[in-house]
Amino acid sequence: METRLRRGLAAAVATGALLAPAAGAHAATHAATPAAGPAAQGVEGGFVASVDFQSLQARDVRGNKCEFTVNGTLSFSGPVDGDAIGTTTAVIFAPCESALAAPPGTFFDVFRFEGAFTGEVLGEPATGALSYAGVTRVGGGIEATVILDGEDARAVLRADAQVAVGGTYSGVAKAG
Repeated sequence: METRLRRGLAAAVATGALLAPAAGAHAATHAATPAAGPAAQGVEGGFVASVDFQSLQARDVRGNKCEFTVNGTLSFSGPVDGDAIGTTTAVIFAPCESALAAPPGTFFDVFRFEGAFTGEVLGEPATGALSYAGVTRVGGGIEATVILDGEDARAVLRADAQVAVGGTYSGVAKAG
């Protein structure tokens, strides 16, 4: 599944499909006007993950797994620059008793962060919904996708990171 997700994301990023306007009525009404704003650009940068461990809630779920919910902030630098404040939900492939006793990244998990981004994209002010979702491998290495969807900016990024630390991103972004 991970390989299929990676291939699909790579194809969407390469073709710009995730940043292209919807076809149909929208395209027809704007056919005679110039393109709004600049085209999507390749971007690379970094981010730091700050986790509010005091907000952590854990509950056992089916299949001897544990669901964590925790608040935090992703702070981006580079062409995407700003903070996303939100909540992460992770399903950890271990019982809560074991997951709570071990450092982050000890067990495999699948996670999704949902937050609100405020900052700049390609030097332009930007706000919008930001999601960061992927898998944490045993040892804490993360492969994930970051999607920023705002009225004034969009980005689709691949993240290579370490759980509860942060990492690097690369992908495409558009402002305006």
